[in-house]
Amino acid sequence: MKQGTGGRAARVFVALGKSLCYLALFLGTQVLVMLPVAVAAGVQAALKNWEAADQLYNLLYENTMVFSALSGLITIGVILLFYRIRRKRLEEALWLRRVEGPGLWAGAALAPALYLVVTTALMLLPEAWLDSYAEASAGLSGGGVVGAVAVVLVAPVVEEFVFRGLIMTRMARAMPGWLAAALSAAIFGVCHGHPVWFAYAFVLGLVFGLMDLRLGSIWPSIWAHMIFNAIGQIFDLLPEEDTVAMGAYIVLLAVAVLIPLLARKGVKALFRPEPKALPAQEGGQPAGSEGGDWDPWDE
Repeated sequence: MKQGTGGRAARVFVALGKSLCYLALFLGTQVLVMLPVAVAAGVQAALKNWEAADQLYNLLYENTMVFSALSGLITIGVILLFYRIRRKRLEEALWLRRVEGPGLWAGAALAPALYLVVTTALMLLPEAWLDSYAEASAGLSGGGVVGAVAVVLVAPVVEEFVFRGLIMTRMARAMPGWLAAALSAAIFGVCHGHPVWFAYAFVLGLVFGLMDLRLGSIWPSIWAHMIFNAIGQIFDLLPEEDTVAMGAYIVLLAVAVLIPLLARKGVKALFRPEPKALPAQEGGQPAGSEGGDWDPWDE
């Protein structure tokens, strides 16, 4: 019993160590991309060239999403190169396994409902919290087309690669799946910084993680993440008028109800009982299982 407990603890520490490495890659790339401009601004400030320093700081602030897109692409490239050099299959290393049937689109079908729940919850927050959240979010709307690409395409891919495909799956080898999903969602939320961001990023991360564990792949959460962020971009482009906002939410409500009904087979796949899994191999997938045959709740 003691050896079993010690072995379990060792696996937990190894999983946490790997998770920290992946998190360091994700955050470190963001810092390195912005570092040259930040250093240049600091040098100009030290030389008392205040105008030049302000211009550089404004460059960072106004192009936050451009820098985010660049760091995301670099992170994706590093991850793919790393596993290419190690000759690892991406299907297993990143959980980019093929999902058969309608289960692939289950997350995308639920994304409008998730967005509706999140925005409704935000509207119920105290005004001071909303003002703080709006101020923190101000720099995320810049970047034009590049910014939109960063939010809708790059961010969902790199974040699902790191937080679900790498961190959650490594943790799931050493602990119950639900706990691995919760811990990876908490890390995901902390990386968003603001308390309001943490709250809804944690909820989304938990939903995405449980969905991926059930279906045995991160493809469903990638599509869900993209649709969720795309809806946010559309709402950001709408005029700030009450009638427009009300009409948009009515449309969103209709879509949030209609799409899951049309994709009900895929949504049901998230709740269908799965056969008991065989012991997991090093690749993270149980021996002799395929696709959604792994039931993480039995671990």
